[in-house]
Amino acid sequence: MLSYQHAFHAGNHADVIKHLCWIGVINALKKKDKPFTLFDTHAGAGTYDLTDDLSSKNKEYESGISRLLGQGDGSAATENQASENKSTEGLSRLLNDYLSLCEPFLAQQQYPGSPAISARAKRGIDTLHLMELHPGEFLKLEKNVSRLRTGHSHVHKRDGYEGLRALTPPKPNRGAILIDPPYERANEYTDLVKGVDQVLKRWQQAQIVVWYPLLSERAGAKSGASEVMCDKLAELGRPCFKAEICVAENTPDAGMYGSGVFVLNPPWQLDIGLDSALTNVVEMLGVNEAGFHATAHVTWVNEDS
Repeated sequence: MLSYQHAFHAGNHADVIKHLCWIGVINALKKKDKPFTLFDTHAGAGTYDLTDDLSSKNKEYESGISRLLGQGDGSAATENQASENKSTEGLSRLLNDYLSLCEPFLAQQQYPGSPAISARAKRGIDTLHLMELHPGEFLKLEKNVSRLRTGHSHVHKRDGYEGLRALTPPKPNRGAILIDPPYERANEYTDLVKGVDQVLKRWQQAQIVVWYPLLSERAGAKSGASEVMCDKLAELGRPCFKAEICVAENTPDAGMYGSGVFVLNPPWQLDIGLDSALTNVVEMLGVNEAGFHATAHVTWVNEDS
C-alpha cells in the first residue's frame, strides 16, 4: 500500500524532532575531513509547498516550524522577516542550525524534507542516496533534488531496505541512515527492526536514526507498537538513546500525541545537543488548544561503553 504522502504533515512537530536529530548527526560527521555517505530509506518528495492542497489542508506546520520561527499564524514570511522574527539569543547551536537551514525554504512558502536538509547540510565531497517507492512522490523527489543542484546526490525508485542491502557498507566506511517509514501497516514496525539488524551485520559503524510515532488507544493494534519496536532495536545491543516530544496528552482519543527518534551508534554528545535543542523547542511550542504544554526528554537505552 503506497497511499501515504508526507505533505499532509510537512513541518509539524514530528518533522522538527526528526530533522533536528538528523542535522546533529550530519554536523558530527562533518567534524572530520573524510567524506561520508548518507542514506534516506523513505525520502518522500524532498520539499513541500505549504500553499498546496495537501499541506494547507491541516496546516500542521502552524503548530510546528512556524512557531519556532515566531510566525504564530503560520503565514510564510520573507527571508528578512523570518530572520527578524527569530532571535538567536538563548537558542542551542543545533536549533539555530536547523532554523537557518529552514528559513530560505520558508521564505518561498516551502518546507525542506529530509532530502533537502541532507543535500544542504552535506559537503561537496559527501554522497547522498535517496530512496522512494511511491510513484508520485518519486517523480517529485527527482524534480526537487535536481533543483537543489547538489553534487553526489542519487535518487532511487526502490524499497529502502533493499537499497540498504545493496549499497552498504559505503566506501569510505563512514555515514548515517535515516529511516522514516509511514507506518501505515502494522508489520512496518517489525520490517524496520529486521532491516536495521541486517544493515548492522554488514555495516557495524552505521549511525542510524529511526523516527517513530507515539499513538494513543485510538490507533488500535498500532498503539504501543513503537514502544515494542524500540525494545527490539535495543536488543540488537548497540549504544542507543531515544528522544521524544509530546504535544498533546495521551488520552484514549488523542491519536498521534507525539513522536520520537531512536538513535543507534549515536555520535558523541548528540544526546546533549538534542536535549538542549528540544528544551528550546518545547518552550517555543508552548500550550496547545487543550491546555497541554509540550514536553520532551532524551533517555539513554544502552549506554555507550
